[in-house]
Order: sequence, then structure tokens, then C-alpha cells
Amino acid sequence: MERIILHCDLNNFFASVECKENPNIENKPVAVCGSEENRHGIVLAKNYIAKQYGIQTGDTCFAARQKCPDIVMVPPNFKSYLKYSQKTREIYYRFTDMVEPFGIDECWLDVTGSTLLFGSGEKIANTIKETVKSELGLMISAGVSFNKTFAKLGSDMKKPDAVTVITKENFREKIYKLSAAEMFGVGRKTNKKLNSVGIYTIGDIASCSCSYLSNLLGICGETLWRNVNGLDNSPVMHQDYISIPKSVGNSVTCRKDLTDPDEV
Repeated sequence: MERIILHCDLNNFFASVECKENPNIENKPVAVCGSEENRHGIVLAKNYIAKQYGIQTGDTCFAARQKCPDIVMVPPNFKSYLKYSQKTREIYYRFTDMVEPFGIDECWLDVTGSTLLFGSGEKIANTIKETVKSELGLMISAGVSFNKTFAKLGSDMKKPDAVTVITKENFREKIYKLSAAEMFGVGRKTNKKLNSVGIYTIGDIASCSCSYLSNLLGICGETLWRNVNGLDNSPVMHQDYISIPKSVGNSVTCRKDLTDPDEV
């Protein structure tokens, strides 16, 4: 039986929650920003109105004001974000217990066993989208496909408030013309390396041999080749699954530059 996998992504999550909590700013350009006083003054998230001014995640607050003098900057409120994230997942659990988080605002859902109750994968995705909108006042984009990779790619293809279906029959037509940088698993450095050997689109990746990509990118090249050719068979984990941490890290941005070993 062919799997039916959804990837649901809350659109502009941090900024959308801030606008939901404070309706007075929902029709204004809004950016969630770190503290400039503590030297964390960058844009963490922005709404679509701010995006129209060219404001990007990672911009400094100064740069954001240069692009949009009327920008409304608000501090992050992670307690609220966690609350809405949990409420959204509770909606997902109404349709399946196979819900795997991918960060605070994204989840994969395996709804293969849910179709007899709720209809096709596309219908389930649309029902979830409308339920989240009506109950929480937030928008999601969803990808529907036969594996996790293409479901994730589908949710990224059309935003906000949209559902994109990628099937075994149409995935080449839908995704092979896209930039290689849009492929799940291709970061900035990998894309640069691909471009250096004349690989610019997802279709270019698919046309390579597995051995060539393995030589170029190591084990990641083999995984990438399998994924672009629709061979990803990784499971969606059960809602109770807890992954084992591979590493632990912590970093601090100091209020001023450290200049000698004693300060460090």
C-alpha cells in the first residue's frame, strides 16, 4: 500500500502568533526581533507585509528599519509559540498518532491509515488547514506525497494557506525544474559545490549517477540521489518517539566584545 505523508508548516509562525495575540498590529509590517541592547538585534521572523519590503530573517534591526521605517518590532515570546505549537499538534492528533515534529512549527504526518475515516490525503490536508485557521487563527501550508522528502518540498512550494500534492506520477514534472537549493537537504555549501560542477536544478541532480554524487558529497550525496529519485522510505515516527541527541551545544552573545583572556 502506498504511503500518504503530509508535511504541515505553520506560516510565518512567530510573527503570526504575535499578530494573533495583538490584533492591533496584524495589518502592519511586523518583525520578531532579538534584543539590540544584548547584541541579539536581528530579525527572527517577519510577517508577509514586512516581507514585501524585502525584510529577511537574519537582517539586523538597523537594516530592517532602513528597508521599512514603519516596521513594528516585537520581542520573542517563546511561551506563546510553544502553546500554539502544542495546540496545532493536538489538531494533527485528531487524524493520526504518527506525528513527527521538525522544529517548533513543522510536522510530518503519516495518514495512510486515516483515509477510510477522513478521505484522501489532499482532503485531510485541506481539513487540517481550515481547522487550524478557524480554531487558532493561524495559517499553514501542507505538502501531500508518498514520502517525507516530497511532502516537505510540497509544503514549501506554495505559501501561505495552500496545499500542494506531489505524486509518483507527477514528481519529475513538478520538481525537476526547481533550483537545487530548494531540495530538502541542500544547504548553502552543498548548493555551491553542486553549482561548481554544473548542477543547478533538482533535475540535474537526478540525472547524475549515485556514485558520482557519493564521490562529490560523501554519504550525503547518496542520500540526496535517493531522495530526488523518489526513493526516500524513512518512516514518520510515532508521537511518543524521542530521538537520541547526537550532540549538545550552547552559545552566548556577550554585551560587548571580549578583548583579553581574563574577560573570556
